[in-house]
Amino acid sequence: MHGSTYVDLQNVAAKWGMNFVWLQDGKEVLLSSEWTRLQFERHQRYCTLNGHRIYLGNPIVYHKKSLYISDKDYASALKPILLPHTFPDPPKLYRIVIDPGHGGKDPGAENRSLDVNEKVTVLSVAKKLRAKLEALGYKVILTRETDKFVSLSERTRIANRYKADLFVSLHFNAVDSERVRGVETFVFTLPGQPSSHRSRLVASDQKVYAGNANNTWSTLAGYYVQASMVKNMAAEDRGVKRARFAVLRDLKCPGILVEGGFVTHPEEGRLIRTEAYQERMAESILKGIFAYQKTLNRIRNRDVAQTK
Repeated sequence: MHGSTYVDLQNVAAKWGMNFVWLQDGKEVLLSSEWTRLQFERHQRYCTLNGHRIYLGNPIVYHKKSLYISDKDYASALKPILLPHTFPDPPKLYRIVIDPGHGGKDPGAENRSLDVNEKVTVLSVAKKLRAKLEALGYKVILTRETDKFVSLSERTRIANRYKADLFVSLHFNAVDSERVRGVETFVFTLPGQPSSHRSRLVASDQKVYAGNANNTWSTLAGYYVQASMVKNMAAEDRGVKRARFAVLRDLKCPGILVEGGFVTHPEEGRLIRTEAYQERMAESILKGIFAYQKTLNRIRNRDVAQTK
């Protein structure tokens, strides 16, 4: 199907000890347990986990009276979030590189009518986030401290040079429509799949990059940060997506790219320029990172207990 191997969602439910219920016959199903609700819809390239949207590389398909998910999405998009303890070697988390996007000659997204500028606002959020992380004992490096231009490749080199345990690139969005709003978090696209903004494969999609090596932990961190922003910023959920962004491509550590709202939305753009919004965004990302940290700790403690 669609050139990929697929897994029956009824079998997934049975394997994970979840209930399988048709919400719409032949179209939409719910997999549920005490703490988890997973919804899948035929032909869609996303699912929802406890209400949060996770984008997939391949569409959900209907076959022989059941819905199917590609094995790559099952193994690399869902399992890292739902069953992270099944993956070996959870990374430590101490050294974090925060990357305020754009800078200098590159202003990023702008809304001149609201006097909001991406390169300025992301630097403010980055400094607030650094202060919060340092207060908890983390070592934090910023890819830029001032309004200066830093190339995309240099941002990655900084993370690799400092042997970062996590890379977080901060951005704000802009589109032609004033109606689009919300937050989204990106992780690096899996080899053999198209990024979230398109459905067709191209030849370059088959290439494997350094950024693919840490997919499990990037996906887990991305989910926690996105869920925290949606909850704590009361923001519209645009999901955990995938893209082959240059700053994520050559990373040797887990990495995510955060889009904290749309400067082109009249209300959201006005909020983005305020200290209160920037503070709330920094706090939300912090809580997401801390949730990621707690999961890593649980996995390590479990591994230690099992070796005794």
